[in-house]
Amino acid sequence: MGSFFQIGSGSPIDARSGFPIGLFIVGVILVATLVCGIWILTKHLMDYKKSDKYIQKQLERLTTQKDVKKFTETNRLTPEMSTLLWDICKTMKLPNINYLIKQPEIIAEKFKEYYYLIKNQNITAEDLNLFFELNFTIEKIVATTKGLLSTKQFPIDSVVFYLTQQSEQYPFYVKANTTDFISLEIPKFMFENPNLKPPLLERLRFITKSQNGMTYHFTSRAMRYQTNPDGKIYLIVKHSEDLVNQAHRNSKREFLDTECLFSPAHLVHTVENEKKKKHNQEEDFVVRPKEYEGRITNISSGGCCIKTTLPIKEKQYLSLTVPSLELHEHMIGIIRKTRKLIDNSYNLHIQFLKISLESKNRINTIAFKYEI
Repeated sequence: MGSFFQIGSGSPIDARSGFPIGLFIVGVILVATLVCGIWILTKHLMDYKKSDKYIQKQLERLTTQKDVKKFTETNRLTPEMSTLLWDICKTMKLPNINYLIKQPEIIAEKFKEYYYLIKNQNITAEDLNLFFELNFTIEKIVATTKGLLSTKQFPIDSVVFYLTQQSEQYPFYVKANTTDFISLEIPKFMFENPNLKPPLLERLRFITKSQNGMTYHFTSRAMRYQTNPDGKIYLIVKHSEDLVNQAHRNSKREFLDTECLFSPAHLVHTVENEKKKKHNQEEDFVVRPKEYEGRITNISSGGCCIKTTLPIKEKQYLSLTVPSLELHEHMIGIIRKTRKLIDNSYNLHIQFLKISLESKNRINTIAFKYEI
């Protein structure tokens, strides 16, 4: 009588001989073929989506709401910005925004047309401010995808600002751009002034703007000076590829040189102000009546830089008006940094603390050059 444990028993050799080896090999081949086929199709599809033919096809159709959703998710736009972008795309009949982003000149022109369109529709200050925020966000996205990579890209007659050790800015002009260097025309008074003349064989600091308005910082080594028969002075500098865009800024900045008026200001110490401070709301200030003259060297909706002969310390509050830019409101700011310049004047770097949306919008129209 056999044992219960002998049921189903057999030798390992018998078990292996009964396994369908041929069928297993065929299965492996089929799976490998399927995987290989999927990989080839996927690669072919990816290559096609990168092709000029596919890109052109996308640029020939209008942006859909689905395109805007994809753009929003990719670039992390706020819901309000996403809604506005969809309205701009519909109104201006923009091609697929996910591909049009590679053509910033077209986007800039269409945004400008949209600005003039909404300007005549009694748009609220809040909506106009949102438009400018979206506009600058688009510029920052462009800067991360299609920006300046080398000084070899600088066009002739473009402006490059030289930064002194005190961060004072002087405009130089690109007059030649070769494979080895760029030639910058500099003011004669700087060449003749030992305190202002850029030193040779040292790395100098510069600021420039791309055609889409994005600001870049870079350093480059000065090689030699060259004087032309017409008396013009040129600084020859090596090419640089360490251009750093200022995409981290929250608002668009404009370089200029215009008069301004500023006055001392101080916080009002009240219970109401303490409540506003706790809730990160704009606090109330008192502006003193005496005004001082200065010059604005750059401005954005977030702050500005004032050049003055007064040695005002940091962390002081100022009230600022710029009549030449039609900024008549008393904009309140705090001095974040004071720099003494070579001519014994001072640069006051100011962060705005209290500024109306109307003034912000006015500054942005200047920064985007919508109204000159």
